[in-house]
Amino acid sequence: MKKRSTYLSVDLIGNINSFNSKRIAQHVVADNLMNDLVKLCFDKDHLISSRAAWVIWHCFELEKKIVLPYFDTLIDNLKNEHLPNGVIRNTLRLFQKYPVPQKKESQMLDICYGFIIDSGQAIAVRAFAMTVIYNISLPYPELLLEFKGMLIHINHPEESAGIKSRIRNTLRQIEKLSIKNHKLLS
Repeated sequence: MKKRSTYLSVDLIGNINSFNSKRIAQHVVADNLMNDLVKLCFDKDHLISSRAAWVIWHCFELEKKIVLPYFDTLIDNLKNEHLPNGVIRNTLRLFQKYPVPQKKESQMLDICYGFIIDSGQAIAVRAFAMTVIYNISLPYPELLLEFKGMLIHINHPEESAGIKSRIRNTLRQIEKLSIKNHKLLS
């Protein structure tokens, strides 16, 4: 097992020009190396952990069910203060496309709210966190209302164009949903 993990980490630290995350993902899926890849996602070397998370995203695109058993572990990892941006970004990317396990929803909400209000976070991390919160909040109108208030509160002129755009689009989605729900209740 250690030998397989070592070979996989060598693939992850290659030159960026020759690094092929999709090819590595195909290898991981074909050879059932997901457990090894997830362990590398927690590596202290930021390059290895970030690239491992990137490959996990591609594994998810290839075969969702191979990544599902690791969702709880990946969410728990987001609590790590010194997590590389690439790990956060690619983990949140998963949950933009697939529901957060119900037992982890409140934990993920807390984590994502923290990312959104941290203006030092990368734009992609903050934007992905908004989508994750929106998706979790859909069945809970009171959470959507709270989220809407927070988005309005953080929508400052000095925010990046990417964050302003995601806020604007998310507020539109919330508004459309509340109009639709209002019509259903009438």
